[in-house]
Amino acid sequence: MAQRVVLHVGLMKSGTSYLQQRLQHSKRDLRAHGFQFPGASWRDQVIAVTEVLGRSRRPPRSYQGAWDKLVGRVAGFDGTSLISMEFLAAPRVKRLQVVAEAFAPARVEVVLTARDLARTLPAMWQESVKNSNVWTFAEYAEAVRDEVGPGVMFWREQALAGVVARWSEVVGVDRVTVVTVPPPSADRGLLWLRFCEATGLPPEAAAPIPAVNESLGAASVSVLRQVNATLRDVDVPWDVYSDVVKFGLGKSVLSRHREAEQPIGLVVPEWLRERSRRMRERVAAQGVRVVGDLVDLEPHDVPGVDPDAGSAADERDAALHAVTTMVRKRLEERTGGPLPPRPTEEAAP
Repeated sequence: MAQRVVLHVGLMKSGTSYLQQRLQHSKRDLRAHGFQFPGASWRDQVIAVTEVLGRSRRPPRSYQGAWDKLVGRVAGFDGTSLISMEFLAAPRVKRLQVVAEAFAPARVEVVLTARDLARTLPAMWQESVKNSNVWTFAEYAEAVRDEVGPGVMFWREQALAGVVARWSEVVGVDRVTVVTVPPPSADRGLLWLRFCEATGLPPEAAAPIPAVNESLGAASVSVLRQVNATLRDVDVPWDVYSDVVKFGLGKSVLSRHREAEQPIGLVVPEWLRERSRRMRERVAAQGVRVVGDLVDLEPHDVPGVDPDAGSAADERDAALHAVTTMVRKRLEERTGGPLPPRPTEEAAP
């Protein structure tokens, strides 16, 4: 019987991919320490949470019964189960109660990782473009400022104090922990150590993994946004778009060009600075445990360029990289393996 369930709720773009992949790569070692990361892969958790929350972009038949299966895996493990899914941040209390009550009588705890809003805002815009949207960075930032359109969901997923309040109502203030993402200058292993402190997981229970970063450079995001615009007049099923464009083009191809591009930059506007200050004060007033320091959530200018004012040459280079990479992959599929180097012609006597 399950003794304890730790729900790692995100927030989105707060080092979650790194934590999820590190847990996934060490499933056997986790069990040796009394922990499990349930599911054959992390995707099983994604599908299960998608089902229980009623998120419907993917046809229901593709995940029917996934939540019950996940709950069964948790119930059958005599220890601590770790479930990590960012979708658990936004729902209302009634939905969250359904999630928590499914694991009774196990003790349910919630861990929230959070990053400063100056880094989060460009990352969330980029993620929205990966999910087929076409608004510019300026349009997205204005919507976030005014809490309209995409800004409504942004704050539903990123208003840390609100997420803390909802989960505190469900499981109790004493069972909610906030983990702050360290600043960029910190050792990259510090987030893992903070996560382990919050969950009780021994740091050595999961081996280090290479850096996980599927972000795009400014030019590549612009290219992807323009691709989305060309697809606006056709009805593409979400699962097909996700496989071909989001993952096939965005995360698998354009991300490889990141080192050749300028990142997305941001000069912190006063409204974002003020919103962050109020949010940190509200979190502190709620009295939840904090691993790290709320000062880590103070926004600072992000070096980089305005993606709405990128150069045509940079965008051309990113697009050429994408076309060449995808053509090369197709050629290798047709020839049955990596393309050999072209033989050099012998010099004439």
